[in-house]
Amino acid sequence: MKSAYILLAFTAIMLAACTSTTNNTALMNDAASLPLSFNFGKMGFKVITSFINKKQGTMSTLYGNELALKAAAAGTGTVTTGEVFALVTWKQQADDHWFGAKIPSNLLSVEYVKTGVGSNRISYQKFEGKDLTLSTDTSNNQIRIKYIFDQKPSVMP
Repeated sequence: MKSAYILLAFTAIMLAACTSTTNNTALMNDAASLPLSFNFGKMGFKVITSFINKKQGTMSTLYGNELALKAAAAGTGTVTTGEVFALVTWKQQADDHWFGAKIPSNLLSVEYVKTGVGSNRISYQKFEGKDLTLSTDTSNNQIRIKYIFDQKPSVMP
């Protein structure tokens, strides 16, 4: 009889643990999402590295295609045709669900570096804001290209 009460209590606890009272859509971080029209998910990028800038209160993730990932991992500094890097930067915000944690907030920019053939071997584009409008300011392009190429990849298994 005693084992029946223990089994009943255990079953009640397990059933209570399986129910969810949270709304999963409330857990979605829509402010950090890239616009669907940008087709970022279809580009087949892999994460190369991520980092934060405490002074500016931003966090960034550097993505790349297979060639970019191999070039970053090799660390030789040589550029091969077909590499595509994408640096996505967000503003930071406090995480409401985890004390002391920071999560991405508003999307600030997406920067692309693409390598090709010929005299314009390396191209750079910067898209800004939630709608990712193309920036016409070209004053820091070479600095940003060097910055993106200089990023060391995260150690991955």
